Amino acid sequence: MKKLSILLLALLPGVALAEGNIALTGKFGTLGFGAELTAALADSAHLRFGVNAYNWYADTTESGVDYDATWRTRTASVIGDFLPIRDSTFRISVGLFYNDNKLDLTADPDSGNTYEINGTTYTAAQIGTLTGKLTFNKTSPYIGVGWGNAFAKPYGWSFVLDVGALYQGKPKFSLSSNSALCNADATCQANLAAEQREAEEDLRSYRWYPVVSAGAVYRF
Repeated sequence: MKKLSILLLALLPGVALAEGNIALTGKFGTLGFGAELTAALADSAHLRFGVNAYNWYADTTESGVDYDATWRTRTASVIGDFLPIRDSTFRISVGLFYNDNKLDLTADPDSGNTYEINGTTYTAAQIGTLTGKLTFNKTSPYIGVGWGNAFAKPYGWSFVLDVGALYQGKPKFSLSSNSALCNADATCQANLAAEQREAEEDLRSYRWYPVVSAGAVYRF
């Protein structure tokens, strides 16, 4: 079944290209920079194959700890578009993503500063550098709507806008210290585990990720 699915995904763009029903899209949005290949299966049904990637940098505070954060978006998608109104540009979209999105967190206080972990205060020397990682389900369903029809004109440029949501599942968060003192201390490890659970709860809103993008399409 897996081999058959891969074969179908490989053949569909080729069929569309043979019939002249293919378009390429460059876009940017909340999943970063992206590219899509769109195949027209019928006047009211299109199939898109896409990839997106970007790194977003910010500072954030989770459970009272200040982190340097890097949000990395890495996705590949297969999305079906359905046009419910003939000759309209409005689309209803459902799809499936390979989801390698992740959030990397690093907290590295200067000497003399302190952390508060699960209500216990630690010096920088005691706790060292804290490293956190937030990951999600690798397979994530997508639902959304869009405006723009790559095949409304015989050929040439057009524009598209998509708005939807990616269900990433329950976030999975890990938290660790590089300090030998903390790693050898059962109480410190227990406090880190409690901090990890609290941060995971704070980050649960990430299970739904908003997907908004705009792009330019060229039909061949």
